[in-house]
Amino acid sequence: ANNPHPFGQIPCLEVGGNLSVFESGTCLMYLADKYGSLETPEARAEVAKWLFWANASLDPILFIETPNGRVKDTGLRRNPPPKAIETLEEILSGCDYLVGNKFSAADVAVGAYLLYIPLFFKDFYMGRWPSISSYMQRLCSRDAYEMAYGKEASSYLRERCKEFVEGKK
Repeated sequence: ANNPHPFGQIPCLEVGGNLSVFESGTCLMYLADKYGSLETPEARAEVAKWLFWANASLDPILFIETPNGRVKDTGLRRNPPPKAIETLEEILSGCDYLVGNKFSAADVAVGAYLLYIPLFFKDFYMGRWPSISSYMQRLCSRDAYEMAYGKEASSYLRERCKEFVEGKK
């Protein structure tokens, strides 16, 4: 089958006609525009800033890649930890979700990257960031998360995030 993404990657969302949308942030913005409540430029910007931050800044903080693009480790092992993670911890200490304290596409983007850490690096302990760990726990406990990622992954993540939140290594 032909991959509609011009660079042969995923994700790519075919939405009908001649329109295909590629890159995760763009797919999320399209879905939020089509089915969400991004009715003003301001509402759209509130979500978009987190989508762009997740793709442009959070991804390279969380994932250290080889020259050929294979993930080899997480940047969260750095000491001291990346300042942006400390800032995200501070932000999440005052809210449950990133935009208007309601679940949005911003949480899908940021949460997906964060939740890959315990999936890819089972030995890594996120408990040093209790607000981020609680946020991750909220996200992977959603029914929609289980529908998207499957029962096995969501069950594992719920249990692992619970350990982070409770301070169990």
